[in-house]
Amino acid sequence: MTKKLLGIEIGNCRLKIAVTSGGILQDMIVAELPENLVRDGEIVSWEAAADFLKETIKANKIPGKQAAVVLPESLMYSKRVTLPAMTVDQLKVNLPYEFHDYIAEEKEKYVYDYAVVQKNYSEDGKLTDMELLAVAAPRESIERYTNLCRRAGLKLVRIAPDFAALRNLIRKQEAFRGSQEGHDYAILDLGHLNCKLYFFQKGEFEVDSVLQGGCDLIDRCIAESQDISEHNARLMKEADREGILSSEACENVYSQIAVEVMRVLNFYNFNHPDNNVDVVYVCGGGTMIEPLKAAISGACGMELVDLDQMEGIRGNIGASGGEKAPGENILRMGMAALGIAME
Repeated sequence: MTKKLLGIEIGNCRLKIAVTSGGILQDMIVAELPENLVRDGEIVSWEAAADFLKETIKANKIPGKQAAVVLPESLMYSKRVTLPAMTVDQLKVNLPYEFHDYIAEEKEKYVYDYAVVQKNYSEDGKLTDMELLAVAAPRESIERYTNLCRRAGLKLVRIAPDFAALRNLIRKQEAFRGSQEGHDYAILDLGHLNCKLYFFQKGEFEVDSVLQGGCDLIDRCIAESQDISEHNARLMKEADREGILSSEACENVYSQIAVEVMRVLNFYNFNHPDNNVDVVYVCGGGTMIEPLKAAISGACGMELVDLDQMEGIRGNIGASGGEKAPGENILRMGMAALGIAME
């Protein structure tokens, strides 16, 4: 019997849990986090976060004990490096020295890992060097997530950065289409407190950029124009009451966000003139706001594709055997949680 794996992402405002079995999504749970549990992307109280996770699992009768967790990129370093051909043991020795410009503490305080991007060979077929995506995360942070899962009654079996989780979803689509080579693309996460652009070259993570402001700017705009609290403004936005999402005030915010996305795209294109990014995949709660996506697409002159609608992903949602497809809005908010649970 295939074991269930819970993909978990603790965001700024919401806890997302993807319940999977054999790479197939069976359910998605999204729960509002208690106020001040997470601040600026970092968990403030680990015990309270663990208890909330445990309560959410119990309340939703979520099966499974194994967990895969999305590691916020703010808690780690990543860089592309090229190293001479060497064994795995030699890599373990040499990787820490690749981060000496970033890490001033003792290297033993960090956990290091890598993914092979490309291997280069000489004319006679001998391996000469390897291009790697290397990461380093504080050992203390990994231990905290391990203890968080244990306190919630789970066993942490996988932890990886957000960009790796999202990359897994694109690879599912490529496998579905029978594609052998990765392509250039960008992923735009339209989050509540901030929006983030991830860039990938030939299917491998290159760089990301956090934009100024997130979809909470829309809440503030509605609150000001309607003279209501931001909480009520958020509810009004989510229900599009009185057609508020089509108001002139909201349209101005869409333009503001769209211009910021365009600025980041242009900056990336300027610094990477050989890239072939011609599509932007989108995820996050902001994807529910169609006028926002239209404004971004128009400003950037690029197609926006909802990440949850891709063929390779849809093929693993709501399949036979009793699995149920979650609501579209819930699914869009939990794409990283789903991605971390996929190979």
